[in-house]
Amino acid sequence: MTMTAKKKGSWLALVLALCLMAPLALAEGTDILFSFAGDCTLGGDESWMNYSIGTFKVMAQEQGDYAYFLEKAQPHFAKDDFTIVNLEGVLADSAKGLNPSTKWNFRGATEYVDILTLGSVEAVTLGNNHTADFGKTGLASTKETLQQAGIPFALDEETFILEKEGVKVGFIGFYGPTLRRYGSKLPGLISRLKSEEGCAAVVLMYHGGTQYRVKHNKQQKEDMRYAIDSGADLVIGHHPHALQGIEVYNNRNIVYSLGNFCYGGNRKPREVEYPSMVMQVRMRFDSAGQYLAQQLIIHPYEISATRPRNNYQPYPVTGDKALAAMETIQADTPFPLNPWVEGAGAVQNEVPAR
Repeated sequence: MTMTAKKKGSWLALVLALCLMAPLALAEGTDILFSFAGDCTLGGDESWMNYSIGTFKVMAQEQGDYAYFLEKAQPHFAKDDFTIVNLEGVLADSAKGLNPSTKWNFRGATEYVDILTLGSVEAVTLGNNHTADFGKTGLASTKETLQQAGIPFALDEETFILEKEGVKVGFIGFYGPTLRRYGSKLPGLISRLKSEEGCAAVVLMYHGGTQYRVKHNKQQKEDMRYAIDSGADLVIGHHPHALQGIEVYNNRNIVYSLGNFCYGGNRKPREVEYPSMVMQVRMRFDSAGQYLAQQLIIHPYEISATRPRNNYQPYPVTGDKALAAMETIQADTPFPLNPWVEGAGAVQNEVPAR
């Protein structure tokens, strides 16, 4: 699937800007700004569906406006080129297919897809451990709902492509154990996106790690480095429900865990779950569409402005909360991070392609 970048401004202003900037664009190439956010469970556990307080469903009913959930993220999501999140759970209007062998079965109504469209989310990964909570029936409903809303998704060999000014970036989504089973086939999948689909770069979104830990583990490092070795140009991680660090490996960035984001999977989050981030990545390409470099911009968030109950509305933080989030990320990062600056985020050094 292919999508175009968000259109901003009037038609006349756009035409004028293109005319004025055409020579510059030809000389300088193309920049694409992506925003990545972590676990978004739009709904909750099936056993909570009839609760009268504190659930995602109750909050949706009380607000009566699906724009509420990602409203506070619009300063980043609405002003980038593309926003991609981890959709952790099923979008279906019944519990048909529920998997009795799993402890938690996350489901939201199909109309919750409006949270994504109203929230300026362009695409999602389904490569996680809750995609199959309602078996093939729930997965089919989720895919159909996303397709009808025009939101592409990545799951294992099902990939998507985002395009701006003729430059294509491919996206892959894998749950950790699935990636390890896929193993030696990964280089071929990435190669096909680049050689056959014309992608100038490929991003792999990885779901793995130890839950509620702020340090990445050995398995994460092995899996995510393997993705780079297989040809990925950026690896973005989630699943631990906590912030983790960053690594530069073979001139490519690995982001170990974005933490939770709009997370209906916990009505009363643990303290470690509150800190979150929007990770923006600026990818730079030359006038021929050749990948040149990438730059990370960290925007600290919290998943809820209320404690102990979750209000399911992530928001950007400032001051001490922003500094505390940066300290958590730094503690799991093997090099000094550039500091967070209010209004700009923590802008990291550009990592050039080899």
